[in-house]
Amino acid sequence: MLAIWKKEFVQSFKSVFSIVTIAIFTAVSYYLSDFIAKNGAMLGKEVAEEGYVSGLVLLIYLFGFLFMFSLFHDTMNRELESRTIRFLVTKTSRLSIVLGKFLGIFTYWFVCLLVSFGIITVFAEKFYFKSFGQLLVMVLYMVSMCLLLSSLIPRRSMSMFSGLLVGLAIPLFGLWSQFSDKPWLKIFKYATPYYYFIDGGSLGWAVVLLMAAVMLGGSILLLQRRDL
Repeated sequence: MLAIWKKEFVQSFKSVFSIVTIAIFTAVSYYLSDFIAKNGAMLGKEVAEEGYVSGLVLLIYLFGFLFMFSLFHDTMNRELESRTIRFLVTKTSRLSIVLGKFLGIFTYWFVCLLVSFGIITVFAEKFYFKSFGQLLVMVLYMVSMCLLLSSLIPRRSMSMFSGLLVGLAIPLFGLWSQFSDKPWLKIFKYATPYYYFIDGGSLGWAVVLLMAAVMLGGSILLLQRRDL
């Protein structure tokens, strides 16, 4: 599992888009923090406190799924399509394959968030542990969904298209459902993590973690039952 974890993590940094993603996160954190630091007195203390992390939170909420599926939509099915999964299962268990890939992708996003919050900390002179924790839980949800989608769809070309649709649809309908009373939107309200972070109270993060665990379990089950 450790070898797969390391390989997935290192491979995450080899694509141009992954470097662009890190650059976007870094730029948003730096320029927004710089603006808040220079205009904090005009904005007011309370607005300034929230402003340091608001740009990064908004970036994850609106585009996090799109970034996730664009980068890692084929994390499982590329092994299945190229048949390298047969070699992997001779070296380790199917459970270790899924967990190794999960940890590799999560570590990539952990580094992205840590660098971004490190920049914010320099300007704000404090580390926003609560916001950092919430975004990590959000990332866990996204990684689990990405693995599940990649396990369900056998072809990389199809998972890329499906991933882009899901990456656009979840934030669109998920956030829309928070401000709408339409009955058909309730499925998005309770199936996506936005409600649990916005109105879910102090234990909302626990519900999101449970949902992530269910999706990760689904990915493990799918690989265990797949005929290789």
